[in-house]
Amino acid sequence: MRRFTALVFILALVTAACGSGSEAEVAAETTVTQPDATTTTVAPTTTTTAAPTTTTTVAPTTTTTTPVGGIVPGEDADVDAIVLAYQFAFDSTSDFETKAPYIDDPSGLEDTVAQYLLTGETMGGISVNVKEVTVDGDSATLIYDLMFNDNPTYPDLSGRAVRTEAGWQVPRGAFCSLMSSARVGCPSE
Repeated sequence: MRRFTALVFILALVTAACGSGSEAEVAAETTVTQPDATTTTVAPTTTTTAAPTTTTTVAPTTTTTTPVGGIVPGEDADVDAIVLAYQFAFDSTSDFETKAPYIDDPSGLEDTVAQYLLTGETMGGISVNVKEVTVDGDSATLIYDLMFNDNPTYPDLSGRAVRTEAGWQVPRGAFCSLMSSARVGCPSE
Protein backbone atom coordinates (compact mmCIF):
# COMPACT_ATOMS: atom_id res chain seq x y z
CA MET A 1 0.00 0.00 0.00
CA ARG A 2 2.93 2.33 0.59
CA ARG A 3 3.84 1.88 -3.06
CA PHE A 4 0.34 2.94 -4.05
CA THR A 5 0.58 6.07 -1.87
CA ALA A 6 4.02 6.92 -3.23
CA LEU A 7 2.78 6.37 -6.77
CA VAL A 8 -0.19 8.70 -6.24
CA PHE A 9 2.13 11.33 -4.74
CA ILE A 10 4.54 11.13 -7.70
CA LEU A 11 1.63 11.18 -10.14
CA ALA A 12 0.28 14.35 -8.51
CA LEU A 13 3.68 16.05 -8.79
CA VAL A 14 4.12 15.02 -12.43
CA THR A 15 0.60 16.19 -13.30
CA ALA A 16 1.26 19.58 -11.72
CA ALA A 17 4.60 19.94 -13.55
CA CYS A 18 3.16 18.97 -16.94
CA GLY A 19 0.54 21.70 -17.22
CA SER A 20 -0.14 23.58 -20.44
CA GLY A 21 2.66 26.10 -19.73
CA SER A 22 0.70 29.04 -21.04
CA GLU A 23 -0.85 30.21 -17.79
CA ALA A 24 -0.57 29.69 -14.05
CA GLU A 25 -2.04 26.44 -12.74
CA VAL A 26 -3.00 25.37 -9.26
CA ALA A 27 -3.34 21.65 -8.45
CA ALA A 28 -6.12 20.62 -6.08
CA GLU A 29 -5.29 19.11 -2.72
CA THR A 30 -5.36 15.32 -2.99
CA THR A 31 -6.25 13.03 -0.11
CA VAL A 32 -5.72 9.30 -0.34
CA THR A 33 -7.17 7.03 2.32
CA GLN A 34 -5.49 3.70 2.78
CA PRO A 35 -7.38 0.65 3.97
CA ASP A 36 -5.66 0.73 7.38
CA ALA A 37 -7.16 4.22 8.00
CA THR A 38 -3.89 6.06 7.37
CA THR A 39 -4.47 9.33 5.52
CA THR A 40 -1.89 10.92 3.23
CA THR A 41 -2.34 14.49 2.08
CA VAL A 42 -0.52 15.99 -0.92
CA ALA A 43 -0.02 19.75 -0.69
CA PRO A 44 -1.25 21.90 -3.60
CA THR A 45 1.40 22.80 -6.17
CA THR A 46 1.55 26.06 -8.12
CA THR A 47 3.34 26.27 -11.48
CA THR A 48 3.84 29.58 -13.26
CA THR A 49 5.33 29.86 -16.75
CA ALA A 50 6.28 33.24 -18.18
CA ALA A 51 5.00 34.06 -21.68
CA PRO A 52 7.71 34.19 -24.36
CA THR A 53 8.96 37.65 -25.30
CA THR A 54 8.78 38.84 -28.89
CA THR A 55 11.15 41.30 -30.53
CA THR A 56 10.09 42.99 -33.76
CA THR A 57 12.67 44.48 -36.09
CA VAL A 58 11.61 46.69 -38.97
CA ALA A 59 13.61 45.98 -42.11
CA PRO A 60 14.50 48.83 -44.47
CA THR A 61 12.04 49.05 -47.33
CA THR A 62 13.92 51.24 -49.78
CA THR A 63 16.90 49.06 -50.63
CA THR A 64 16.89 45.59 -52.13
CA THR A 65 20.14 43.85 -52.92
CA THR A 66 20.41 40.55 -54.68
CA PRO A 67 21.85 37.68 -52.66
CA VAL A 68 25.52 36.74 -52.95
CA GLY A 69 24.63 33.55 -54.82
CA GLY A 70 22.87 35.51 -57.56
CA ILE A 71 19.35 36.53 -58.40
CA VAL A 72 16.62 34.15 -57.30
CA PRO A 73 13.61 34.50 -59.62
CA GLY A 74 10.39 35.13 -57.71
CA GLU A 75 12.12 36.30 -54.55
CA ASP A 76 11.73 40.05 -55.17
CA ALA A 77 9.18 41.50 -57.61
CA ASP A 78 11.23 44.67 -58.23
CA VAL A 79 14.38 42.71 -59.04
CA ASP A 80 12.39 40.40 -61.34
CA ALA A 81 10.92 43.40 -63.19
CA ILE A 82 14.36 45.01 -63.63
CA VAL A 83 15.88 41.77 -64.94
CA LEU A 84 12.96 41.40 -67.36
CA ALA A 85 13.39 44.99 -68.62
CA TYR A 86 17.10 44.43 -69.29
CA GLN A 87 16.52 41.07 -70.94
CA PHE A 88 13.93 42.43 -73.38
CA ALA A 89 15.66 45.76 -74.03
CA PHE A 90 19.00 44.15 -74.90
CA ASP A 91 17.93 40.87 -76.49
CA SER A 92 18.94 40.97 -80.15
CA THR A 93 15.92 38.90 -81.20
CA SER A 94 13.27 41.25 -79.75
CA ASP A 95 11.75 43.71 -82.21
CA PHE A 96 10.96 47.35 -81.45
CA GLU A 97 7.37 46.67 -80.32
CA THR A 98 8.65 44.14 -77.78
CA LYS A 99 11.47 46.39 -76.50
CA ALA A 100 9.55 49.70 -76.34
CA PRO A 101 7.66 49.03 -73.05
CA TYR A 102 10.99 48.38 -71.33
CA ILE A 103 12.78 51.55 -72.49
CA ASP A 104 12.09 54.92 -70.88
CA ASP A 105 11.33 57.16 -73.90
CA PRO A 106 11.70 54.76 -76.84
CA SER A 107 10.52 57.33 -79.39
CA GLY A 108 12.56 57.33 -82.60
CA LEU A 109 14.52 54.15 -81.75
CA GLU A 110 12.94 51.97 -84.45
CA ASP A 111 15.97 52.15 -86.79
CA THR A 112 18.38 51.62 -83.91
CA VAL A 113 16.58 48.44 -82.88
CA ALA A 114 16.45 47.21 -86.50
CA GLN A 115 20.24 47.67 -86.81
CA TYR A 116 20.77 45.97 -83.45
CA LEU A 117 18.81 42.94 -84.67
CA LEU A 118 21.19 42.65 -87.65
CA THR A 119 24.26 43.06 -85.42
CA GLY A 120 22.90 40.36 -83.13
CA GLU A 121 22.59 37.96 -86.06
CA THR A 122 26.27 38.44 -86.99
CA MET A 123 27.33 37.83 -83.37
CA GLY A 124 25.29 34.67 -82.90
CA GLY A 125 22.82 36.54 -80.71
CA ILE A 126 23.24 39.26 -78.08
CA SER A 127 21.69 39.04 -74.63
CA VAL A 128 22.36 40.06 -71.04
CA ASN A 129 22.78 38.11 -67.84
CA VAL A 130 21.86 40.34 -64.90
CA LYS A 131 23.90 39.28 -61.86
CA GLU A 132 23.22 41.91 -59.20
CA VAL A 133 20.50 44.49 -58.58
CA THR A 134 20.33 47.16 -55.90
CA VAL A 135 17.05 49.06 -55.66
CA ASP A 136 16.95 52.47 -54.00
CA GLY A 137 13.47 53.94 -54.20
CA ASP A 138 12.54 54.48 -57.85
CA SER A 139 16.01 53.84 -59.24
CA ALA A 140 18.26 50.83 -59.35
CA THR A 141 21.83 49.97 -60.20
CA LEU A 142 22.85 46.60 -61.54
CA ILE A 143 25.75 44.50 -62.70
CA TYR A 144 25.33 42.39 -65.83
CA ASP A 145 27.26 40.46 -68.44
CA LEU A 146 26.78 41.25 -72.12
CA MET A 147 26.55 37.90 -73.85
CA PHE A 148 27.47 37.18 -77.48
CA ASN A 149 26.35 33.72 -78.59
CA ASP A 150 25.56 32.89 -74.92
CA ASN A 151 29.15 33.67 -73.84
CA PRO A 152 29.89 36.51 -71.38
CA THR A 153 31.92 38.63 -73.79
CA TYR A 154 31.75 41.80 -71.68
CA PRO A 155 31.37 40.79 -68.01
CA ASP A 156 30.45 42.94 -65.02
CA LEU A 157 29.03 45.96 -66.83
CA SER A 158 27.17 48.58 -64.78
CA GLY A 159 23.60 49.47 -65.59
CA ARG A 160 20.70 51.54 -64.34
CA ALA A 161 16.94 51.15 -64.24
CA VAL A 162 14.17 53.56 -63.28
CA ARG A 163 10.65 52.99 -62.02
CA THR A 164 8.17 54.96 -64.12
CA GLU A 165 4.39 54.90 -64.41
CA ALA A 166 4.88 52.02 -66.87
CA GLY A 167 6.99 50.03 -64.36
CA TRP A 168 10.74 49.34 -64.31
CA GLN A 169 12.49 50.51 -67.47
CA VAL A 170 15.97 50.96 -68.92
CA PRO A 171 16.71 54.70 -69.18
CA ARG A 172 17.13 55.88 -72.77
CA GLY A 173 20.71 57.02 -72.05
CA ALA A 174 21.69 53.57 -70.74
CA PHE A 175 20.03 51.90 -73.73
CA CYS A 176 21.79 54.18 -76.22
CA SER A 177 25.11 53.76 -74.47
CA LEU A 178 24.99 50.01 -75.02
CA MET A 179 23.76 50.52 -78.59
CA SER A 180 26.84 52.69 -79.22
CA SER A 181 29.06 49.93 -77.82
CA ALA A 182 27.38 47.54 -80.27
CA ARG A 183 28.24 50.05 -83.04
CA VAL A 184 24.58 50.89 -83.52
CA GLY A 185 23.85 54.57 -83.16
CA CYS A 186 20.89 56.18 -81.42
CA PRO A 187 19.26 59.32 -82.79
CA SER A 188 19.80 62.53 -80.87
CA GLU A 189 17.23 63.17 -78.22
